[in-house]
Amino acid sequence: MARVPSHLILRNGVYNYRRRVPADLRSNPVFRGRDTFQVSLGVRTLVEARQQVALRKLDELFHVEHPATDEAAERTALTPALLAHIAKSAFERSMTATQRDRLSDPDDVRQEKDEWAAQQVSALNDPIGGLNTREHLRRELAPVLQIEAEAKAREFGLSADETNLNRIAGALFDAEVGAIGARVDFASGKAVPTMPAFAHASPSGSAIPLRKEAHWTFKKLAQAAMRQHPKGDSWEHKVTTVAKLFDDYVGAVPIYKIDRRKVRDFMNDIQFMPDRMAMRFPDLSLKDAIKANDARETPYRSISPNTARDGYFSIIRWVFNHALELEAIATNPCTGIRISGATKAKGKRTRNPFTVAELNAFFRLPLFTGCLSEQRPNTPGKYTFDDHRKWAPLVLLFSGARPSEVAQLAVADIKSDGPHPYISILTEYDPEDPEDERDFVVSHKTENARRNIPIHPQLIDLGFLSYVQRRKDAGDERLFPGWKLSGDGRKLYSSASWIRSLNEKQIPAITMRRPKPTLYSFRHTWKTQMAICGVPTQYQNQILGHAQSGMDEHYLGRMDIEHTYKAISRVSFDKLDLDHLKSS
Repeated sequence: MARVPSHLILRNGVYNYRRRVPADLRSNPVFRGRDTFQVSLGVRTLVEARQQVALRKLDELFHVEHPATDEAAERTALTPALLAHIAKSAFERSMTATQRDRLSDPDDVRQEKDEWAAQQVSALNDPIGGLNTREHLRRELAPVLQIEAEAKAREFGLSADETNLNRIAGALFDAEVGAIGARVDFASGKAVPTMPAFAHASPSGSAIPLRKEAHWTFKKLAQAAMRQHPKGDSWEHKVTTVAKLFDDYVGAVPIYKIDRRKVRDFMNDIQFMPDRMAMRFPDLSLKDAIKANDARETPYRSISPNTARDGYFSIIRWVFNHALELEAIATNPCTGIRISGATKAKGKRTRNPFTVAELNAFFRLPLFTGCLSEQRPNTPGKYTFDDHRKWAPLVLLFSGARPSEVAQLAVADIKSDGPHPYISILTEYDPEDPEDERDFVVSHKTENARRNIPIHPQLIDLGFLSYVQRRKDAGDERLFPGWKLSGDGRKLYSSASWIRSLNEKQIPAITMRRPKPTLYSFRHTWKTQMAICGVPTQYQNQILGHAQSGMDEHYLGRMDIEHTYKAISRVSFDKLDLDHLKSS
């Protein structure tokens, strides 16, 4: 039971070859444009599986020629230092794969493999039978080691004569034996296994990475990762910001010199990073911004552990995973690091809709019933609003739209001429979405987001269409002109400051429960109420701009506005009192 490469997986006892396809290789007819390639090898043993991979030349499908650096081109002799580098790289890849397998394997499978490894280590260390055990294991792996040795010879421009191939195969075999020992170390509770002696055979005490990518800075690596795995402008802005912050922190050193300690130190300081640091402490480094914040009489609060994990650590880990794909590093320095205080993983947050009692309390705030003045919206008085402060929460509650979608609405997007008035939505996502956490950027319009939301009868009864007419009469192009165009070229109309004010001032005034709902909870509230009132899931998905699930995604067409209007007109909130908000 030798080490299983990460691209070999078992399915019902049969080995499959599964590997991610880089973007620049997906045009190959073999991959048919897919981002993942998987094929059954039709064998049940590891040795046969590795032989099948070699015979079918599957690894060669993923081989991309890289121009050799001058340093690599000069290394045409199989020196002890190069042998040590080959063995160390193979061992570290095996160690990473072993650790990953131990975390993902079922308990019984992990225990069986651990026991086998312990037996092998014991047998290999036996002063009497150890040599026989080693020779037996090497004969078992010989066909695969030979093929891998030939690949290494090609990679480093070495002569593929029998002597060189035997020496390389010996180094690779030493790495396999080291990986077996690493499994035993992991099973005993060691976080970092004992490094075999071959890793210290170079004259300088450590093998310098030969791949040119290993000498990139983290910022350059991040740029390469974004080119290889594009995810949109907002994601690239986020990665670029984190990469610059991290590079400034560690000193822009080559990535192969960035170890777990550097990443851990950075994350320890990130958890003291002032909220909205770029705005409040422009041009200051992370450490200087923390010091400046501490010097304030009332320091700004630090970012949350979840933000540290999801907004910073996850990006650093993602970028280093790209370095692993390039084989520029042997292990991800983020492995084993945990962010103290961070709770549930991103995408699994508990939904937090408003209760009816909270809605009644919210819409009875001075903001809606009458306040002292525009500058004092939280003090009771006779001043009333007729803009986004009154109507945006009502639109959110009775449509389930995202705040950014509402912020961008034009007066012309409210279609009231036909028998079923509706809102035309063309945007894609929202910056306040807790499942997204991206900045509000110019969005690419998608089929799911392009939708028509029927205007609920109660919203019409409250006078929403009259408000729309007032905007038309005033010559306004936008439904809520109070939200200004952002000075940031990436952004459209931003409602962020208004959202923050509601979340931090108005909502805490109407509920003490934890976690508190937020403005985005209107979307969850509408989704919940549609379900309570029996609106079919397919209608819910179309109204909210979600993808349909299962086979509905392939076979279900768009429902027209007549049917979606009938679906939402049955939705009502029992005991919700909004009569005081009706326009005169």
